[in-house]
Amino acid sequence: MSTPKPDPPPIRTRPRKRTLLASVLLLVALFAAGVWGLRRVMPDADVLPLPPDAASDLFDAQPPTLAERVADSTDFEDGVSAFAVEVGEWTIPYRVFGLFVAPGDTLGIRPLSVTQPGGAWHVSAQSGALAQTGDDVWTWTAPTDPGPYPIRVADTSTGEFVTLHAFVGVPFDHSTDALDGYRIGAYADHDGPVNQKPPLFVRLTPDVADVAVSPHFTVGQFVAKQVSDYPKYLVMSTRLLLKLEGLLQAANEAGISARTFTVMSGYRTPHYNRSIGNTTTLSRHLFGDGADIFIDDDGDGQMDDLDGDGQITEADARVLASLVEAQSDADWYQPFIGGLGIYGPAPHRGPFIHVDTRGTAVRW
Repeated sequence: MSTPKPDPPPIRTRPRKRTLLASVLLLVALFAAGVWGLRRVMPDADVLPLPPDAASDLFDAQPPTLAERVADSTDFEDGVSAFAVEVGEWTIPYRVFGLFVAPGDTLGIRPLSVTQPGGAWHVSAQSGALAQTGDDVWTWTAPTDPGPYPIRVADTSTGEFVTLHAFVGVPFDHSTDALDGYRIGAYADHDGPVNQKPPLFVRLTPDVADVAVSPHFTVGQFVAKQVSDYPKYLVMSTRLLLKLEGLLQAANEAGISARTFTVMSGYRTPHYNRSIGNTTTLSRHLFGDGADIFIDDDGDGQMDDLDGDGQITEADARVLASLVEAQSDADWYQPFIGGLGIYGPAPHRGPFIHVDTRGTAVRW
């Protein structure tokens, strides 16, 4: 007769309050569910001339790096903007965020005021082709060269702005197992839209690794751990980034100090996945929408003592997993349903949890 697993340790909580982030993530859920119209770009409209570049100096005001944010403050900063930006199929509620596009792709950009109607909007980009195609609607066409390209969306009446780092990726047809000498390996053929071979890879160089893809994560945190020279390549998921940011906010609202999640494992190439003994060809790490994470606010390289018992055990991973489970019925969480796995400590690492956005709830 098997012994039932004990209930997960309770999360030490403080009263929750309705936040701006909850409101804007609810907007994300509504958009993902198709409640609101998407892509309100007017491709047939006459191209309107851009207004004078009143916000050109905004490119000189770079957002602080992750290291600077952690060093300068012991309080959690949620990174939520005073307004959201609808870009393509996504609604972005943060002051900085990453997008992943193919060479020559065209994105629709539309600011959305969350706290008050109106706004004196200005959009600017250092590269690519930017055009205003209607009232408060712009299009941006990506350059052909890979790399991150900043786009600034500003409310000139308040000085608030959002920085979108549009990463132009490198197309890959999977006819070989390497990209610029970086070993990718072979993807298996599978049915289903979430299991298709990734057509586009983000090119990572040392100067790109620290570029922010959300308020609390950089692109370099998600690269595979396989040993290689630069450039390295990875697959990124906008949906996963939105989920991680939402969970990080939930952790802090629950009284857990967490200025970021440590990403122990983000993207994995099929080559690297097999080299560490994994035989599955359906791991969400292979598709860029899964991550193994833990909270390490004290900087000792392993999970913090979340249950307060003075030890680092699987119980601490269960506290973090319980926090994820507590979000499962929330409106904002519905577009981000996926896998949740709990892992205890091992000789070479501490405990952690796995989260992904596969679209169905799976537990292990």
